Amino acid sequence: MSNIFLIPASTDKRQRFAYFWEYLLENVSELGQEFVDFVTQRSGKASSQFLSATSYPHLSDNLQPDLLIECQDFNIICDHRLDSDILRQSLEDMLLLAHSQPKLTYVVIVSNCYCFFKQEVLTGDLALRLYLQPKDNLNSAMPYFCWQDIYAIVAQHPERLAHEFAEYMHFMDMQPWQHSIWGELFTNPEVAMEFSKQWAPTLAYFQNLQVTNKLSGYSAVEIIYPQPWLQLLYIYASRSVQHSNLVSVSPYLVATVWIKGDEREIAHTFHGISEQFVASPRGYEDRHIEIEVYSSLADGLWAIKNANRPKLAASYYTSLDRIVSSDRELMQQNLLAFAEAVFTHAQRVAHVH
Repeated sequence: MSNIFLIPASTDKRQRFAYFWEYLLENVSELGQEFVDFVTQRSGKASSQFLSATSYPHLSDNLQPDLLIECQDFNIICDHRLDSDILRQSLEDMLLLAHSQPKLTYVVIVSNCYCFFKQEVLTGDLALRLYLQPKDNLNSAMPYFCWQDIYAIVAQHPERLAHEFAEYMHFMDMQPWQHSIWGELFTNPEVAMEFSKQWAPTLAYFQNLQVTNKLSGYSAVEIIYPQPWLQLLYIYASRSVQHSNLVSVSPYLVATVWIKGDEREIAHTFHGISEQFVASPRGYEDRHIEIEVYSSLADGLWAIKNANRPKLAASYYTSLDRIVSSDRELMQQNLLAFAEAVFTHAQRVAHVH
């Protein structure tokens, strides 16, 4: 994007970020060099002189990275992960694209959310040669880079454009989460594992209802068929979400309601939902958890979707700061209160028809 002022109005959040990130690196080349140095040195590779950055380069007919960084001795193709629920091309495909380039080309993934990769891909020959991932002591447990670390590089740069971009990154929830206990939840699997342990009362609650449930991923929980029409209640922590009208601030605890594919009438009861309500944890009735619920942004596609596929009917949000605590008992009751309130609300909505 040679002229940032000509960006089409139709561009989505991810595209705008790629265009703006390219603009910053092209106009503050010192930052481009710092980014190259950062990802190569943390990956144990030799750095090279930064030359240019190009958003959405045409490298093949089937796959288009978010950014191409050209250096003197190699290139880097970058994949930007911004939201938890955005489906992206696979790491394997990106590595194959890098391998097909005439010049030595590395792959970098920078994420604002948890990413899951097949272990056989991470340990494969292409990844060992071409995939840049942290191998030092800073967030090295995650096999990708984190936007909050890039935020630190941008925010400390003296250029005014860098300061303004740092404000934009803050708006995009890319700044570090400043929480004394759980601040590394999205960058440290050990912290995420400790977070997962706090789901125990919630799992026990649904188990007592004879409902199948299990921990999922780094810090999420799956509640499977708690009602015949409700195929999945999926609750997870998220650094950033796609919804733009939330009162709650990042990071979030999110619950998604997936309706059984053939329950179209029930699914339609969630259309247009936009509400706020309050839940209180047991034993802590003076505390309040503010919850927002919105119908699925994709509910207009239901008419053309396969009838047997589950449908995302609604998403519930609250600020994670309202949930986490150094008091484990309080935190566990907060998680249970959120899950129970979401389940109760979803049942109430589904039976108003």
